[in-house]
Amino acid sequence: MWEHLRDAYNEFSFPDKVCLYCDPSGPTSAVRPNKESKLVDFFHLPGKLGWTFQENGEKSLELGTAGLNEVTQRWLYFEVLAQVFGHLDDYRWEHFVQADGSSQEYPYINTSKLPDYLDRWFESERKCKPNEQKGRLIRIQQVLDKARFYVSQYCAVPSREGKARWEINDVLALSFMILGETLTRALNIIQKKLGFRIEGWSGPDVRGQGWGYSKLILQKLDKDAWCAKAIHMLQALLSKIPSVWCTYILSETPALKVRITFYARLPNVKRWTTNSDFCSDTEYIRHQIQLSPKCDTDEDNYRSIDGQKLAAIINNGNVPLLQYHRSTRSLQVIEMDQSFDKSYAIFSHVFTDGFGRSHLDKKNGTSPCVLDMLTKILERATLLRAGNKSAVPELFWIDTLAIPVEDQFAVERRQAIKQMHHIYTHAKYTIVLDLSLMRTTMGPGYSNPAMKITMSRWMTRLWTLQEAVLSRNLYFCFSDRLCSMTQLEETFLEADSKLQSCIPLLARTYFAGILGEVRLKIHEEFRKNEGWTPQSEFLAMVWKAAQWRSTAHPLHETLSLGTMLNLDTDFFAKEPDTREGTDEHQKECDDRMIVLLTRFAAMSPCPIPPGLVFLPGPRLSKRGYGWAPRSWLSSHEIEPPDPLSLPAQGEARLILDKGLEVQFPGFLLHDLGFNRKELWKRQEICFPTDSTLLEWYRIQPAQDTSHFPEDQRLSSYDLAIIVSRIPVIDLKETALFVAVKKIVGGIHDVEILNRVWISREEKPETVQHWSDKHREGHHEAMSAAERLPLTTKWCVDGPSHPDLETRKTEDKGTQTDFEAKFDDPKIEPVRRSKTTELKTMVKGIFPSLNRTKTFE
Repeated sequence: MWEHLRDAYNEFSFPDKVCLYCDPSGPTSAVRPNKESKLVDFFHLPGKLGWTFQENGEKSLELGTAGLNEVTQRWLYFEVLAQVFGHLDDYRWEHFVQADGSSQEYPYINTSKLPDYLDRWFESERKCKPNEQKGRLIRIQQVLDKARFYVSQYCAVPSREGKARWEINDVLALSFMILGETLTRALNIIQKKLGFRIEGWSGPDVRGQGWGYSKLILQKLDKDAWCAKAIHMLQALLSKIPSVWCTYILSETPALKVRITFYARLPNVKRWTTNSDFCSDTEYIRHQIQLSPKCDTDEDNYRSIDGQKLAAIINNGNVPLLQYHRSTRSLQVIEMDQSFDKSYAIFSHVFTDGFGRSHLDKKNGTSPCVLDMLTKILERATLLRAGNKSAVPELFWIDTLAIPVEDQFAVERRQAIKQMHHIYTHAKYTIVLDLSLMRTTMGPGYSNPAMKITMSRWMTRLWTLQEAVLSRNLYFCFSDRLCSMTQLEETFLEADSKLQSCIPLLARTYFAGILGEVRLKIHEEFRKNEGWTPQSEFLAMVWKAAQWRSTAHPLHETLSLGTMLNLDTDFFAKEPDTREGTDEHQKECDDRMIVLLTRFAAMSPCPIPPGLVFLPGPRLSKRGYGWAPRSWLSSHEIEPPDPLSLPAQGEARLILDKGLEVQFPGFLLHDLGFNRKELWKRQEICFPTDSTLLEWYRIQPAQDTSHFPEDQRLSSYDLAIIVSRIPVIDLKETALFVAVKKIVGGIHDVEILNRVWISREEKPETVQHWSDKHREGHHEAMSAAERLPLTTKWCVDGPSHPDLETRKTEDKGTQTDFEAKFDDPKIEPVRRSKTTELKTMVKGIFPSLNRTKTFE
């Protein structure tokens, strides 16, 4: 079942081969010479084999003796192959089976001929008549959609400890996933090459059509001591083609399996924590760079930088650059003024890799062997870019050496952080240093280096996100060479052209993780007019790129995001007044997030993605901000459809003390007699959308809530559901169950009660049952829903908090600086909800924002 992917893998000991459980040549043969498969053949096949499968996963053996392994293989493997390739003249199921009497007792599945079949499938579609092509591609899409539903729901597992709902062989289940993901990817490419796109009849990109997680693979990752959180993160990042991807990862050598920051075993780490919430070294001690055997860790040999000199340069409004002379082993600080007239490079790295000592002993400095290494890398970059070796060592900047860390330079440190946006955007290039990459070769082709970058520790840190986005040119340092991202990406299209392999697409996850094409457009804008205003699409991509990253200090989240967007970071760079891990510290983090969101809202147009209101995770508690997640480092998988990717009906608007105004469709629920006070006992609410009773929906509490709320607001407010789109297409989609406080000027002023799953009922017998109960007057868990259009305006906030209602009556002398800012009289005009007034207000509260040219 793996053979068609061998070109993508290195040396790999594949899991057990898949036995041939069924007899494809029986009465319901997969061989149909000169006869193309019909859709009905796929849907009726289980019944012909004596089995009945329901949409809810229930199964029963009605007649015959065929086992579940036999039936599912005949149906979800060989019948799928017949549906896709049955129209080809020489299709035979025997081409996918191998029997080797010398080493195998039983025949087994073999897919070595699959690439040839895929190529001939494409050629047949390219040459056939348009109507024939459309009919077949639509049928194959329907078959793959239905097969994917059964495999992902009943053959896959939610976690390595989970159990599939159908008791089939784990290797067999994985074979369904591998085949399904391969065929789905091939269908996507063929549709794209042929220009085939019929709304509602052609599938989305393969990344939206995952076939589920294999228990076999997840247990293998666990056996290899992969951190639980790392596995969870990778499941989310690459969840759409998980089996092919995980199999690729397992094909790597053991030294390359441990790149993610959560499970990379760094030097001198004494103990290791592995659980689903957090994985890191539990005792941090000084890391020693081991890239050079001559690296001397003697304190006397360290090259320190004079903090006074760094501070003086920064106080002048200039930037300290560094130059290391290998012959004399001397480190020189060069001052660059605000014209940025010098040519320099930047080193981007993860602090715990050890390229500096700043946070260990409050001193800027590092070992001469590290400086030697940095200089050699610069020489390699010069050769790569110019073709000849520069006689003068190039200038460079690295944060651990160029930002003063001594306590007396706190002001200068904040100023240096404010400079980082311009330092990165004006650099000639940025070189990425990651120990795991620097200890392995780049490898051939596209997938090898791209997958290694995707799996690097550097890709998991928040600060490196803004460093990547702001850098014009990126180079990744491997043990044997520097890899230019620009040159690497030029090879992607060719690598991704093979129908049988998803690996290049998966390996390219790193590219989306640093904002991909959008990043290039940003730098184009900088070249044009030295200014750039973020749009909601950009912030949505930042959210997706940031959600699986982490930072050592929670307060650095808003500081890093503010630096990326060139905001004035003085407020975010202040030293914390609280201790990490306390409620007070979380409150300080919340305050900074609120300021960041308020500054976003001051821009025109407002770049806050409307879809943020649907995302899971804890929300801010301040009135008017209850729609917003507390953190962008949420580590939550976004359920389909991705609310951040759907086209918005209009830009969001922040109305202070009210909420975020967004436009989405929805349903207004009208009571039919059920007791609202007992709603929290209900597992679901169902409702029709009009008097014909032909279309019904149900809502259920989402996975981050256990039940509907037991809330006094339920008896005094109308209830509604906000959805990201209508009609609901997926099996279940995320929605918001809200209380409508009032409707003024067409704007529904609402508070979030629950995140819920919403699904449209498709089973005729269930629709009939509900309709009968409705006509009989049994409305215990029913409402009548009024469909609201796409342009419905909602002002969304979180639940009311009594402590916030009384905040304005508190003694001003006991308020924090943050609270005083929001109680300032300048806030009053904002309640008229005009974006221009909001912008004026924020500039009044934060005068430094006036100095940020980018957002003028």
